[in-house]
Parts: sequence; C-alpha cells; structure tokens
Amino acid sequence: MRAEEFASTLAAAQAGAEWAIALLYEANQPRLLRYLRAQVGQDADDVAADTWLDAARNLSTFTGDEDALRGWLFTIARRRLSDHRRRQRRRPVVPTSDAQVDEVPSASAESEALAGALGDAAARRLVASLPDAQAEIVLLRVVAGLSVDQVAEITGRRPGTVRVLQHRALRRLAHELQDEV
Repeated sequence: MRAEEFASTLAAAQAGAEWAIALLYEANQPRLLRYLRAQVGQDADDVAADTWLDAARNLSTFTGDEDALRGWLFTIARRRLSDHRRRQRRRPVVPTSDAQVDEVPSASAESEALAGALGDAAARRLVASLPDAQAEIVLLRVVAGLSVDQVAEITGRRPGTVRVLQHRALRRLAHELQDEV
C-alpha cells in the first residue's frame, strides 16, 4: 500500500470504518497466523483473535506507517502469546496433530520457498529444531516479514543480536537441509 493510501486507510480504521479495518486485517492476518501457528500450533487462531481484539481496542492511539503497524501488531501478538503460554502452564491440554491445522497462505517468497521445497510440516519441524530464541527470530523475520529493527524492538534485543541469531539459525537450517538431501 502506498504511504498516502495507508494513512487514509488507518485514519478511516481509527474512525471505525469496517472496510478500512478489513483491509488492515487482510494485509496482516496471514503473516500473523503463520507466526502464531509456528509458535502454538492449533491455538494460533485463539491467540490471533486476542491480538486483534487488543489491537482494535488501542488502534486509536497508534501512530506510524505500515511497517510500524505491523511491528505494533506483532508486539501485541507476542504479549498475547506469553499470556497464552502462562495459561497453558496452569491448565495443560493435549494438542492435536499438525495435520489437523489448516494451512495459511504464505506471506513471503522465503517462506513459500521453504514450504514449497520441504512442505509445511517439514518446515515446521526444522524451525522447531532450533533453539527458542533462534526460532522466534526466524519466524518474525521470514514469516512475519519484519525488519531487523522491528524484531529487535519486539524481542527486546539489540539489532546486532537479532542479526547474529538469524545468521546462526539460517546456518543451522542449511546444515540440516544438506543432511536431509
């Protein structure tokens, strides 16, 4: 979306225009779901719903461009994810298999290539094999399409740390892919 187009859509969404909120939702929901599914599997839809409810409540206070909105939305998602995990620890449940989770359209060329070359289940398995910090960075950078600075802000890390974690994760994934081939 062009900057002027985004500004007018954001203003309309902040005023409560359903069409504008729908545009923001359609632009961000696929990436959000892919990120959350990689984190919590079957519960991703619930966490995404909590994220959008929180975002809707606070949309009137948001200022910034489209990238800033995406970063803001993923910051909210990360907080709702933490809340979800705390609830899960208090009341554990038995998860269903990944095969029961509907697929979500790809958000980027990188995630399409990874999923196309390996299949979504294999891509999820590879990302799950990474240490938690590396997996989160890869998901936020590749699946969510966020910049290094946005990921640094969301995770509370320095940009250099994000780059190092991403480099290590991608190097590890490359080695694992070579071993499978």
